[in-house]
Amino acid sequence: MAGKQRTEDRYPAVALRAKARQAEIAENDDSHRKEQVVKIKILGIGGGINDGLPYNSFVIDETLLCETPPDIMLSLHKNTIDLSSIRTIYISHLHGDHLFGLPFLILSAFFANDETGTEFSFEIIGPDGLEKMCENIVISAFTSKHPCIKWMKEFCTFLEINETSKPRLVDGYQTTIFKLDHLIDTYEFSLVHKDDSIYFAYVADTRWCESVHQLLTRKPKVVLIDLNGRDGEPEPIHLSMRDLQEKAIPITGETTTYFGTHLKKEFNSTISCVKCAKPGDEINL
Repeated sequence: MAGKQRTEDRYPAVALRAKARQAEIAENDDSHRKEQVVKIKILGIGGGINDGLPYNSFVIDETLLCETPPDIMLSLHKNTIDLSSIRTIYISHLHGDHLFGLPFLILSAFFANDETGTEFSFEIIGPDGLEKMCENIVISAFTSKHPCIKWMKEFCTFLEINETSKPRLVDGYQTTIFKLDHLIDTYEFSLVHKDDSIYFAYVADTRWCESVHQLLTRKPKVVLIDLNGRDGEPEPIHLSMRDLQEKAIPITGETTTYFGTHLKKEFNSTISCVKCAKPGDEINL
């Protein structure tokens, strides 16, 4: 937008920290690619409406947090994830069940920094409008006078993405972004190994679309996928088990393992390559 200052222009110290982090990743990229094991931990699996499940979120290598739903601080504590280990936060889209825990994460980081001297900084990645939305919800939670607002502006950088973006999310892997078919702009990502194979993909809220089809033709090893849809819905908003059976698995066979998330309730699968993700599950690639 014309006249809008970029985060790095307004807060040069933040930009320097972000650039230093990117340089660190680039310097170690080759060695990490040779040996790195990606460790995914499921924090929650619930959709916007669910039967008491912790909301959908997960961490990769304890440094990348994906989604900040309303109960994110409880999920982090339950799964013994130290907030100080988080460097990057990925938000697939700007719905409340994916974002409304961010004010409390920011508040916790602010007080931990103030009380213990631990230096926190986050790169927060998501769709267009992310930075303004985050500022608005933190102000709504704590008012514009709370010092955590100033802290967020100083220690958080925002990267607003589209399908051409290539953010570095996990050391040693290239990131590919795909736009999904949801009510608002929503982006999935995949982690691509040096041999051009996809080790992991996160398919957030979507119905079946060309982006999902194209992703699955690459036969990723593991897909964490929205399964909030119900079979036979006249106007689907989310993917369903029928979509996996009739559209996805015929493409991938049993090469790909699917973990269902963003659920109304847990399910039991009779399909060997489809599993219900569970809070606390660890997936090692």
